[in-house]
Amino acid sequence: MIPYILMGSAVACAGAFWYGTGVGEDRLLAKQSKEDKIVMNIKDEAMRGAAEAIAKLKPRNTTIVNEVQREIQNNTVYTDCRNTSASMLGINEALTGKRPEPAGDKQLPRAVTVK
Repeated sequence: MIPYILMGSAVACAGAFWYGTGVGEDRLLAKQSKEDKIVMNIKDEAMRGAAEAIAKLKPRNTTIVNEVQREIQNNTVYTDCRNTSASMLGINEALTGKRPEPAGDKQLPRAVTVK
C-alpha cells in the first residue's frame, strides 16, 4: 500500500508541476499581450496626432514678380589689410613679375621755410 501512496504522491507532484508551468506560461503570455495592446494604442495615437498635424498644414504657393535689386560696388577698399609696406612690395613683385623701381633719386628734397 505504501508504494501506491508514494506513486500517487509522485504523480500528483508531477501534475502540479505541469499545471504550474502552464499557468506561468499563461501569465507570461497575458502580460505580453497586455504590453502589446499598450504599444499598439500608443502607436495609433501617435499616428493619429501626426495625421492631424499634417492636415493642419496649409501650403502657400506664391510667384515673385518684383524686379531683381542689384547693388554694384565699384571702389573696394580693404581697410583690414595687415601687410607691411615691404610685404606689399613683395606681393606686387610676385603679381607683376618685375621689381619696383625706387621712387625719386634717393635724396630728400630741400627744406623750405614757410613765413
